[in-house]
Order: sequence, then C-alpha cells, then structure tokens
Amino acid sequence: MMMKQSCIKLLMLFMAMVMSAPSHAKKLVFLAPDNNNQKVIKRYNRYKHRHRVSPYRSQGYTAIFGVRSNSVMSTDEVEVNVIKKWVQDVAVTDQDNRLFFVEIKNKTRDTIYIDKGYCFRIYNNGKRYRYFDPNTVETDEIQRFIAIPPHSKRYLSDYKAVLINKGKYKEVKIIDYPEEFDWNARSAGVYKGYLHQYEVRSFSEDHSPYYRSFLISYSKDRDFSEYSYLIINFYMRQLIGSFFPELYEGYLGSDFDRIGGDKYTITSSEWVGEHDPFKR
Repeated sequence: MMMKQSCIKLLMLFMAMVMSAPSHAKKLVFLAPDNNNQKVIKRYNRYKHRHRVSPYRSQGYTAIFGVRSNSVMSTDEVEVNVIKKWVQDVAVTDQDNRLFFVEIKNKTRDTIYIDKGYCFRIYNNGKRYRYFDPNTVETDEIQRFIAIPPHSKRYLSDYKAVLINKGKYKEVKIIDYPEEFDWNARSAGVYKGYLHQYEVRSFSEDHSPYYRSFLISYSKDRDFSEYSYLIINFYMRQLIGSFFPELYEGYLGSDFDRIGGDKYTITSSEWVGEHDPFKR
C-alpha cells in the first residue's frame, strides 16, 4: 500500500512539473536510463555501518541515505551525482565544512543547458523549491541558466556566502547554497532512546521514514525547444544510534572515522536529547 501511494505521489508530482514546464519549451522528450544507471545508483546503496552495539540508549542519530531504484541518474546524454565535498567555511575559516553538491556531467559532443528555474528540491513533506526563483533570490548574484560544454561537469548550485558587518558582530549572508539532507526526528518517528548506541536500523526503499528528491530540467537547445527531466529519489536507508555530526573535517575525528564511506556516502545527524553536546 505504501509503495502504491509513493508511486502515485511521484506520478502526480511529475505531471505537475510537466504542467509548469518552461513557457518557452515546446516538446518534452522522455529519456530512458542507460545501462550505466543502476551502476550509478548502487554507489549510494553499498555503505554498511558496523560497530559493536552498546547497552546504552542513544540520544543522537545519524541517517545514511540511499537512492531508490526508480531514479534516473544516467542517460545517453547526462549523468548526475550528489557528492560530498569539503569547502572552506566563510565564518569558521580554520575548518572545512562538509557540503553536498549536485554534479551534472555532459556525456555528449554538444553543449547542454540547465534551466535552474525548473529544477527542484523536493522534501519529505512534499514541498518543492526552485533552484532559481526571482521572487526569493538576488538575480544579479545567481545565474538562471548553466551551460555545460561537451564532456564537462558543472554543479547545479554552489556555495556562495559573504560576511556582513553588524556592529560588533558579523553575519553570514548566504547567496547560493548547495544541498542539505537535514531530517526531522519527530516526523521520522525517531525519539530519545529509539535505538541503542551504535545499533543500526535498515529500511527498504519503499518503506522508509524519510525521503528527499531532486528534479533537473535540461536541454540541448539554448531556447529549450526540446527539454528533458531527470529525477533522483533519496531515502533514509540506515539509521545509526550515534551522533556523527561530520560538520567540519577533522572535528571529532574519531567519530568521523567510524562513519567512513566515500564521497557518495550521504549522511545527516540529528540530536534528540535534552542538550546537544556537540553544538559549537
């Protein structure tokens, strides 16, 4: 039943995207995943956390996200990955911040164009947000269209931030931001003592407490006379009874080492106890 409801919601969402497609677009071209698609998906589903379980109950949890098999991440024209990368933080200059980026690879001999006005972040509650919305972003700071040359890669969004003087203090102004996988413990049914420390709870792609999707619009025509969509569907694949913040490289290094993985290991931590001991 849950699987059917999920498929229906996905279909309705996709139809809504088609109905709200670029006004200048003339033809939607459905591209089937290529033979490499499942290989790309498996990159995100191979991590398995192993650690001796403690008799004590955990107050913090770390989610490991996987990718659902119905995702289209690779076609004959493009390949999309969400990768983990360390970037110097504008505010905490002595540390590198862990960020996630949607990386789009052009596999063709022609330039491919991305319309960020019709690329969406889709959250667990069904809400969707455009990567470029003239009502909410500073249009002189962020470009709506991205041109990807043949056999090249580009990020769908980047990390752009500046420090603004506010009297005695400085405030971080985010101009453009990459991806985040924050999840809400309450909506996921996770509470203090839900698991033992280092205990692992696994979920299937059709029965998971948390989902997160990306929908990307692109074209080989500058005027978008023909366009296509790619969709990546993440789900909470594992939940670990331990808090691995992974906020800064080298910070709480021993905990980070327990997570391991690679640049395709997508994680996010949530503290559900009374006090967050790792808060900086």
